[in-house]
Amino acid sequence: MNLNTQTYESLSSIFSRDFSSLLLLPKIEKLINKQEPTLEDVLGLCSHNESLLIKLTRRAGFGSNEDEFAKEILFKKGLSFLKSLAIRTMNQEIFFLPLKLEGMTEYKIKRRAVVLARFIKHFYEILGVKPDDAYLCGLFYNFTYVSFEKLIADNLMSVCDFEEVKDVCIDLTSTALKEIGFDTVITSFIEDSNKELHSTKFPFGHALSRIGNTLLINSEDTLSSNIGRGSGVDRQLLDATGLTTREIVNVLKDLTRNYKGGLGRQ
Repeated sequence: MNLNTQTYESLSSIFSRDFSSLLLLPKIEKLINKQEPTLEDVLGLCSHNESLLIKLTRRAGFGSNEDEFAKEILFKKGLSFLKSLAIRTMNQEIFFLPLKLEGMTEYKIKRRAVVLARFIKHFYEILGVKPDDAYLCGLFYNFTYVSFEKLIADNLMSVCDFEEVKDVCIDLTSTALKEIGFDTVITSFIEDSNKELHSTKFPFGHALSRIGNTLLINSEDTLSSNIGRGSGVDRQLLDATGLTTREIVNVLKDLTRNYKGGLGRQ
């Protein structure tokens, strides 16, 4: 499949058009790294997007009082709270599927993404990355499917089987998120998601992601308590983690059982 520069730029534009909360996270990260953020900085984060600001203030319990919300963030709860709030808001927005092809539903893709995000975050210390970065690596692991449907819906890609163009969608998605400003830890994780395990930058993380993702897919038409039941774990992937099947499955079971639609604190 031949893709030109316009296709790469178009996916970034689609994300900017449809997912306002996706654009907010890199801005919050920059503000967290700023030495002395001001009230104007916090208000300026989403002053360009009133609907996004309303979503954030309501989710934090401030109605539409933007000034009180900004003061609470800056002087009491902190920017990390705002980041968590933005992630929860993003979870409700970025898994909208315009076409719902191949039997995929928004519930399936979001549940898979959020549970996998929490699963990878559980092992962030072994991965050697920040907790939020580990979470986002897991959250975006299946996001390439959303890109696939968006590209088709905008007539930038013909209807086809996702697996046939998965590598293309991975490349487009990682590039678009890089343009938006996400950290290279996250974008490179997406970029490596379909590569041979030991050619990736985080073999441990990718082994975990592939095991967790497969178990979640296998359980989607059954009760959550059936995670791992009747599903063998790939031995090569398991060996790469250094964990036991029970250690992995038990964590995934707990996270699946406590799934609340991506609304809970991350």
